[in-house]
Amino acid sequence: MFKKVIRKLLNVGIKWLQWLIQKVCGIDEKKVVFKSFGGKSYSDNPKAISEKLFELDSSYKIVWLFKKPEDKKSIVPEYVKCVKDNSIFSLYELATAKFWVDNFNKPLWTYKSNKQIYIQTYHGDRGFKKVLYDAWPNGQRPNPVVEEKICDYAVTGSKYAESTFRTAMHYNGQFIKSGSPRCDKLLLNDPIEIDSIKSRLNISSEKHILLYAPTFRKKTSVAKELQVIQGINISSTLEKLNEITGKEWVMLVRAHAASCGLKGFQDNPSVYDVSYYEDMADLLLISDILITDYSSSAGDFVLLRRPCFLFQDDYEEYLKYDRSFYFKIEESPYLVAKKQEELNHLIESIPYFDFNKNCEEVLDFYGAYETGNASEKVAKYIIQY
Repeated sequence: MFKKVIRKLLNVGIKWLQWLIQKVCGIDEKKVVFKSFGGKSYSDNPKAISEKLFELDSSYKIVWLFKKPEDKKSIVPEYVKCVKDNSIFSLYELATAKFWVDNFNKPLWTYKSNKQIYIQTYHGDRGFKKVLYDAWPNGQRPNPVVEEKICDYAVTGSKYAESTFRTAMHYNGQFIKSGSPRCDKLLLNDPIEIDSIKSRLNISSEKHILLYAPTFRKKTSVAKELQVIQGINISSTLEKLNEITGKEWVMLVRAHAASCGLKGFQDNPSVYDVSYYEDMADLLLISDILITDYSSSAGDFVLLRRPCFLFQDDYEEYLKYDRSFYFKIEESPYLVAKKQEELNHLIESIPYFDFNKNCEEVLDFYGAYETGNASEKVAKYIIQY
């Protein structure tokens, strides 16, 4: 009880501090503060909007909040101001910026005046897992989601996302139905950009890429332990791909942003850990096949009309100990394997299965309306506001 009282007093104090900063310093009409995955990375929808905004109007002051800003200065463009998240400096930037763009929910101490605009671009437009209010029995979440009171606009790429926004955040605001900015590059599918990304990863342009991207498990995430790759046989999967396609394959493994990393593959020279790589959209773009379990990346990858498989060897366990889902996956168009033999069978179907049709069915299932110019639409909204 004592800790709760102290935390509540701190929240109130920080809100008052932000209010005071704004009253003294005012609001900069041409400042936008961006944040992605709680300040962990320069990525996702905020990154796409940030870069497009600068491209359209370089007079805007673009600020990014990072947990470790010193690590990001070599990654972000020179025009970006990097500020340490949850510092007095970040409070100043938030209090004096006209616009905020984020893909995570804000903390309870957040203060936003009616003169500011908060654009939420949640990172799971077509996700499986129930989140926020939806993830709790009868929606009884211990802590409120501040977005239901302070969020002005939500960026969406599907009718499905509109529905989950309403229930997960108790959101009653307006939607910018532009599509997901991070997905623009998937629809553009530029061969030059693909070669550039492969080059940065030191992967030959001749190699074919299988991306394995499992979502996090609550137990290892809370314990801050590496998550073990289990169930899937990496060597068998790569061998089967080489056999069926007659091409040379490598596997990229990517840990979820909420995970501390993955282990269980380090002895395979054909497997590369790309968990350090900032932007998942780049990895999706260069991949010829995606295997995931319950990650919303599947709903993005199908825009490329390439094979997408769900490997869910721990389905019942995941439902019991981690998250429940918004829909029954077995009733969706997704191609699912729960054993290695089933995954091998899906790989064997690659030469003759109509994956373009399957991807279309998945997009129709979500009611997707990706446009390919979502980042431009959102950036123009900021400029024209």
